Amino acid sequence: MIFKSVTEKSFTKQEAINLMVSLSATDANSEKKWRGFYNSLSQTELKNEWDEHWKS
Repeated sequence: MIFKSVTEKSFTKQEAINLMVSLSATDANSEKKWRGFYNSLSQTELKNEWDEHWKS
């Protein structure tokens, strides 16, 4: 699955997770927590998170 930003830039699933984590993590511990959260999502759930982020 390919994820696209509002500017039409394409991201792989791993790149999407990395970007979402970098936007939401504030320290080393929260990065581990968020990375675990995003890695646990199904493709559909990750897509929903991704789309929700780019809406706002």
